[in-house]
Amino acid sequence: MEGKITEGVKTLLGDPKKAVLKLSIPMMVAMFVSSMYNVVDAIWVSGLGSNALAAVGLFFPFFMMIVALASGIGVGGSSAISRRIGEGDKEAADNTAIHTFLMGVIIAGAVSLPFIPFLNQIFVSMGSNASVAGMASRYAQILFGGSIFLFLSYIGNAILRGEGDAKRAMYAMIIGSVLNIILDPIFIYTFNLAVV
Repeated sequence: MEGKITEGVKTLLGDPKKAVLKLSIPMMVAMFVSSMYNVVDAIWVSGLGSNALAAVGLFFPFFMMIVALASGIGVGGSSAISRRIGEGDKEAADNTAIHTFLMGVIIAGAVSLPFIPFLNQIFVSMGSNASVAGMASRYAQILFGGSIFLFLSYIGNAILRGEGDAKRAMYAMIIGSVLNIILDPIFIYTFNLAVV
């Protein structure tokens, strides 16, 4: 294999049993931590009342759709990268990583931007009252608008896992989750942004 062989690549090319154990625990921790984002938002928003909490809950299925798509693209890219590494083709592995990122950016825009103008109508058609639909729309605009960063985060972490660097991927997810826990109350209560 051309280029520098990292510790993660050595893990992937070594004993499969050790590789599975070494990679699976950080992956499970990262998945658990990433699932906490919306839960933490809901906990902090619950202090604003039932309508605010309902607004966050109303967006939850869309959030899970974004996470599922980002995870799916990331897992596919990670699998392809791992195969290229196993073949000893670093150039193809790098090319796969670049194309995985590009696909993520395109799909992030395609699945989020078209919804933004129609959010209020979508939430009302889901059975929400006008007040909750308005709050959910403002919350969703921010999350849909920033979905590209969510996609890049999930895909970047999957690429690291595909290269055998599951610990660094786990640390990145933990840092993001801790920042969310710290910044949520600051933005919600200190800056009075509520659900926005």
